[in-house]
Amino acid sequence: FFSLAVMAAARELVIWRGSQFSSKAIAALRVKGFLPSKDYKLSSAPMGLEERKKLLPAPYTVPVLRWDGEVVAGSDEICAFLDERVAEPLLYPAEHEGEIRRLERAASDLYWVNGWLSTVDAAGFERWSGARVRKYVSGGGAGVGPRLLFKALPGSVTSRMIHGVAKKSYLATLRRRGAELGGETGAACLRLAAERDTALVMEEARAMLRAFDRELQASATEFFCGASEPTAADLTLYGMLERWLGNSLCPGLNGPAQPSVIDGMPGLSLAWKRMHERFQRDCTLSELDDFADIATSVGDVTWSRKG
Repeated sequence: FFSLAVMAAARELVIWRGSQFSSKAIAALRVKGFLPSKDYKLSSAPMGLEERKKLLPAPYTVPVLRWDGEVVAGSDEICAFLDERVAEPLLYPAEHEGEIRRLERAASDLYWVNGWLSTVDAAGFERWSGARVRKYVSGGGAGVGPRLLFKALPGSVTSRMIHGVAKKSYLATLRRRGAELGGETGAACLRLAAERDTALVMEEARAMLRAFDRELQASATEFFCGASEPTAADLTLYGMLERWLGNSLCPGLNGPAQPSVIDGMPGLSLAWKRMHERFQRDCTLSELDDFADIATSVGDVTWSRKG
């Protein structure tokens, strides 16, 4: 085992608590036998983009893995890197690699509706992180002014104000990313930025999820393509479901944004149950020693599956 000092220098995963792709990367490391705070250090990244540009490689987001001198950015790249370093169990089983990558991309497409239903939807936001954000603001995490305002106003008013800020920020992100990404994904972001009907977005999400449910019901195991262990595609789906159905690996801090989203989907329900039980037991992020923003740059990316 690594000492904390050696581990901090050699093996570190930079995340945000609550991030879907951070949950995926943590779960991928667990499938390979690595536990947070035991086999590698967990750190966070600043929320401000300009600060992140000084610390993280492009596109300046999480997760980013530092591992024995290598720097790997993005959850799919991290999964491929782990397959290179630890042969079994494979996150991209060789005989089904193409199909797993297709399903992984499709599960990643849930990201924007996932965020909408846990941020723009007021009830979803409240279930997912309302209590956590109120505690943060009332404790002074957002500054003295917001803390004093929080104390002076009724709780119902401050809750609406907090949700209004989160909603405005996420809609701005959808518009910005829509313009940046272009194509089908960009168009989807711009459409969601203009949407305000929770029922329509929920049905869109459920239609996407039903496709995965059919795949899982046809599989010989509870995971895609008959795999005995979760694949990269399963773990991408897990990251989305952890926010909708679980607690984003943060029991006591977060809750399920949309607890009924996979009702009537037995294949998905079984896969979710298996993965949630496993990763919740071993990878809880609620109380982490020395969990803080990184203070120095992780450096440029040194490893990519594309070479």
